[in-house]
Amino acid sequence: MEYMSNPGWRDEFDPVKRGWFEDLVLRIGVTAEAIAPVDTGALRQSIDVEVQGDTGRIGSNLHYAGYVEEGHRVAYRGSDGETHYTGDVVPPQPFLRPALYGEGGG
Repeated sequence: MEYMSNPGWRDEFDPVKRGWFEDLVLRIGVTAEAIAPVDTGALRQSIDVEVQGDTGRIGSNLHYAGYVEEGHRVAYRGSDGETHYTGDVVPPQPFLRPALYGEGGG
């Protein structure tokens, strides 16, 4: 494991590979944006792509983005202040994982 003996290996990341990686992350982000479900359009508009060095991040800062991706049980807060579940389930509408698997080769 050569990288363990060279703590600056990230600095030596080949510029061609870095460009390829940045392009890949951006394409995954564009795909996630294109396939995100649309109600108000806020989710689609909130998808953010960030590349810092050898790390890429694609996601949304909306509090409900994870619920859309994963699905969830329907609940409401009653007048008693308690959370009540209706038994209904909102199915997942994944957009991040399909974008990653489609652009990233699975």
